[in-house]
Amino acid sequence: MKRTLGPSWTAQQIAAGERLKRGWMDFFGRVGAGAPVVPPGPDAEPDSHAAIRAKHEARLLAYPNVVGVSEGTRMRRGKPTHEPAIVVLVSRKLPRKSLTKASLLPSHLDGIPIDVVEVGAIEALDAGRARRKRMRRC
Repeated sequence: MKRTLGPSWTAQQIAAGERLKRGWMDFFGRVGAGAPVVPPGPDAEPDSHAAIRAKHEARLLAYPNVVGVSEGTRMRRGKPTHEPAIVVLVSRKLPRKSLTKASLLPSHLDGIPIDVVEVGAIEALDAGRARRKRMRRC
């Protein structure tokens, strides 16, 4: 006869688990009876940063020198300000005076500031080349 082992939790451990479950359910909200509870994603709020970035990404990528768009933290003089921003990655950052009015990025999008970061040219890495390079080092 097979003997199955069940959980041997104390009443205190069971109560702690129930408190944790209640806290989780309160934090993420109940979706409905029997439906799984899903944490809110980036598109939960219509004005979320991810939604605003996605809405304007194609337009921002059309600007000259722009190689990428992301969400992040605004930087001032190389230090984070802890202010949320839409980060626009450019291959080369140019002075404002040398840019035409049409090629000047907006300072804000839907109330969120834009931070321009110079990253240089972005190239796809040849996986085979990288693998051969690692093999030579061994």
